[in-house]
Amino acid sequence: MVKYISAAAATIALLNTTSLQAAEVRKCIPAEAAESLITYALPGALGALRTKCGTSLPATAPLLQADSAQMQKYKTASAQAWPKAVPAIRSMVGQDFPENVEMDAFRPFIDAMVPAMLVQEVQTKDCLTIDKLYGLLEPMPAANLASLTVTLSQMGRDGEKENSNSRFNICKVSVE
Repeated sequence: MVKYISAAAATIALLNTTSLQAAEVRKCIPAEAAESLITYALPGALGALRTKCGTSLPATAPLLQADSAQMQKYKTASAQAWPKAVPAIRSMVGQDFPENVEMDAFRPFIDAMVPAMLVQEVQTKDCLTIDKLYGLLEPMPAANLASLTVTLSQMGRDGEKENSNSRFNICKVSVE
């Protein structure tokens, strides 16, 4: 019970960040941890997209096929990615996250927050494009999809500071 109370307190702290805390520079998330977080969040994110886009897509749309073999692979990959996703979650939350929180107790809150955040950003007019992209990328293994997402994010940040106040601040690729 104590671990659930700690998880609830961590969630409240996360949701109540002040503008001062939001302005602080956050440590970047290593690409491997970011990929694990994306792999972990993929089934929930796709579920949120299905909910958001369900009325604007035909029933045969790839995105709406919740029980597809590919979705089952994504769910399996998600379960395996959880332990490696934890450092990315801790990094994103920053100082607001108590060190003694049992992460497995916090997991249901993560599972609820990620889809909710995603639904806020997606507009119904984007659903056809999202479905087309999903259909094209669906055969790709979850790990490759996560790696592609991180790589595109890193490319899109070219020229930006590595340490920013973004919660999902992925470290730049190091050139050796």
